[in-house]
Amino acid sequence: MSPSSYDHRSGLLQLAREGNASAIEDLFACYQHYLRLLAHSGLSSKVKTRVTVSDVIQETFLHAFEAFEQFRGASTGEFVAWIRSILVSRIADAHEKHLHAARRDVRREVSIDTIQANLSRSSMGLETIARDHLQKSPGSIVSQQEHAILVADAIGELPVDYQQVIVMRHFDGLSFEDIAERMDRSSGAIRMVWLRAIQKMKQVLKETQS
Repeated sequence: MSPSSYDHRSGLLQLAREGNASAIEDLFACYQHYLRLLAHSGLSSKVKTRVTVSDVIQETFLHAFEAFEQFRGASTGEFVAWIRSILVSRIADAHEKHLHAARRDVRREVSIDTIQANLSRSSMGLETIARDHLQKSPGSIVSQQEHAILVADAIGELPVDYQQVIVMRHFDGLSFEDIAERMDRSSGAIRMVWLRAIQKMKQVLKETQS
């Protein structure tokens, strides 16, 4: 990620730890695209018919804001791990509420394990895109997680149809034919949309790094 973006988030985290409420809100906003992609992977298709990704993200931010005094980390990496754990809990709650899952602890543990695995795959998907399309500065010490957040931000700036194709292709693992069926378009048209989406994403990444 560009140093300015990383430094910006680090600065916000410092202000947030000092009790600046506006900085806390701005800090959350810096991770919204990243968390949205993780939530998309964490929510099952059945739950998505009853609750939206936006609902889960809003609940995650609300809970994190109320519990921020409990955060004991000092780095952005520790903050991401902390807010991801809150996201996992909110996703698990959504599954229990909307699928009427059994509330025994063992069931909840299995659910959380599955959710965490899905979120990890989504994060790895972002890191893979970063390795394939992100221009890295020589000697850069920026973590893979920071690169993943940068890619998520770039995807979040794309037109909606570009976002949909990238998410279905790279995070849902769908073929072009399956995507075409879902979007009621030909597979050839979807391939062209995907190519344009990748090119646009690379352009956004380049502009972000310049």
